[in-house]
Amino acid sequence: MFTKLRRTTTGVLALTALVSGVLLSGAGTASAQHRLGDRLYRGESLAPGESIQRSGIDGLGNYLVWRLVMQTDGNLVEYKMNRYATRVCWASNTNTGARNQAVYQQDGNFVVYNPYGQAVWASNTMGLAGETVDINPSGVTYVGHTPISGAC
Repeated sequence: MFTKLRRTTTGVLALTALVSGVLLSGAGTASAQHRLGDRLYRGESLAPGESIQRSGIDGLGNYLVWRLVMQTDGNLVEYKMNRYATRVCWASNTNTGARNQAVYQQDGNFVVYNPYGQAVWASNTMGLAGETVDINPSGVTYVGHTPISGAC
């Protein structure tokens, strides 16, 4: 029992170090992450360095974290992290070096705006059902009821 507890504790500590290292030193990511919880509601936004996340345990007992990050390079990116690796699941491809902001608008559209107020990416979900941007247990990011990424 102590061996399993030690492995679990070691795994969680390794994942914490991995996540911290990737998010603090990765290209374009913020030097200090601010997590807003597990979802955005209409009218809320992600500023550079902010993120939402979902965590869980897979069928093998591995701790997983999916994080949607508005990076300081302007790219909105979903990551999947475990104690062994970090991978990109989806990206808006808006990494122009600008400090963009992702806004879940009242009309249901999720939009990345550059610092000049110009839309550089949109989910095209205005008028569709749903009240949140969130990540499901399979790593799919949803804007309302519309997936914008695949399972990861």
